[in-house]
Amino acid sequence: MGLAELLQWNILLFFLIFSRWAGMVMLAPVFGARGVPAPVKLGLVVGLSAVLYPLVSASVPELPQSILPVVALIIKETVVGLAIGYIVSLITAIMQGAGELMDFQMGFIMGNTIDPIYGMQSPLTGNFIMVLATMLLLAMDGHHYMIAAMVKSYQFIPINPPALADGTAFYIGMTAQVFALSIQISMPVYGALFLANIGVGLLAKTVPQLNIFHVLFPVKIIFGLVIFYLALPFFGNTVAQIFDTAMEWVFQFLRGWSQ
Repeated sequence: MGLAELLQWNILLFFLIFSRWAGMVMLAPVFGARGVPAPVKLGLVVGLSAVLYPLVSASVPELPQSILPVVALIIKETVVGLAIGYIVSLITAIMQGAGELMDFQMGFIMGNTIDPIYGMQSPLTGNFIMVLATMLLLAMDGHHYMIAAMVKSYQFIPINPPALADGTAFYIGMTAQVFALSIQISMPVYGALFLANIGVGLLAKTVPQLNIFHVLFPVKIIFGLVIFYLALPFFGNTVAQIFDTAMEWVFQFLRGWSQ
């Protein structure tokens, strides 16, 4: 291999590594937050790609030479990174879903705000628990585990793999688990307020002279916030368990796609 071919091979390999990391950083929580400036994200991707380059280059098979296979390989690497980032970003979807269910019962559903981290509309409670979950992920070195998962992805799906398996069934099952986890997180507040609504309905039937709706909404908000406050001490363990589940999904995806 001549000097020109060697230089071309190394540049292509670096760009392939860069493509996978860029896909992950675009969607993963913490890394993909809108509040993180684009130059910081670019510098992070370039730095991580440079660090990983010596490890990946030692076990890379022959790379294609023509333009169409190279473009297809770049797209494939980007899709792998996007898939990993998307799976980890489901932590955000779980928190948002739980917050929306709680806000629905407390009467906050019409008061959605713009999430300053991700730049999209978010329920009040969901916004709070998402920010709290982000801080907890940083405190428990969740970003380090995400980087480690990306490094291990090259053991399961090396650059220029022969083929990728179909992951449709896995994604469908994972989406169902996201809904289930959102319901589980919101259940203390949602369930308590649901029972309170039943009690208020029975009271209104028993004492029809009492205009219960004048006091219903303030009582629901106060009661819901009290239950939410009482459940907060358990939130750290919940976030840790959900993050562990997301990491399990990542490795299930990598094992399944590499078959």
